[in-house]
Amino acid sequence: MGTIGSKAKLNEETLEAHVIHYTPLAERKEHMERVLREAGMLEFPLRWVTEYDREEIEARHGAGNFGDPKVFGASFVSVILKHLEVFQRVAESTVPFHLVLEDDVFITEDWKEKLGRMLRTMPEDWEILFVGDGCDLHVPIWRRFLAGRALRDGGVFFRGWDKTWWGGGGISRCGAGYLIRPESARRFLTSAHSKPPFSVPIDWLMNRVGAELKMRSYWAEPPLVMQGAFESWTKDRNLNPSL
Repeated sequence: MGTIGSKAKLNEETLEAHVIHYTPLAERKEHMERVLREAGMLEFPLRWVTEYDREEIEARHGAGNFGDPKVFGASFVSVILKHLEVFQRVAESTVPFHLVLEDDVFITEDWKEKLGRMLRTMPEDWEILFVGDGCDLHVPIWRRFLAGRALRDGGVFFRGWDKTWWGGGGISRCGAGYLIRPESARRFLTSAHSKPPFSVPIDWLMNRVGAELKMRSYWAEPPLVMQGAFESWTKDRNLNPSL
């Protein structure tokens, strides 16, 4: 099995970024504009995902069309539909790599160099690479050392789709930051789990799709994207299980 190799060069023709954003939260857009600028992300095509705000769902669709509104509110539906909107865009794209970010993250200063290095070591059949640190999930240190990689060097590690004692419930490391390819997005959208009604948040929906399709998921370690720029995330038990 080969690697992506030279095809991993990151420039405006090979990488596009998408930011999941809830329009009424202007402070988050201001935060992300600053983060993207400081990280040098503006050299790449950038698309904001503002469709399917909570109010739109409540007014035009009703949360009940997407699941039981008593247990699964419009806010959760909004996040799911925004991510699925990205998958649809990516599925129709000719750009090989797509970086998806939520609007409450920080990005490491040297992300481009590290991501390029990670991609050059990835097998050709990878499907999704989680570069965020959602819910503080990490590849165990012993596994990283067994792979022959020093902690400071980092790398990518096969996560797969099965539940593990160290890596949550499946492929996902939350939805704060991940890299996906058009062919992977097209495959993801074939799953019935990507259609309503919904009963779990986006990260668990990803886990269900991953298990059904046996998607080849990888995790970046250390992460390139850190979640939790706003207290609304860090203090919400539904989003931060560590509470």
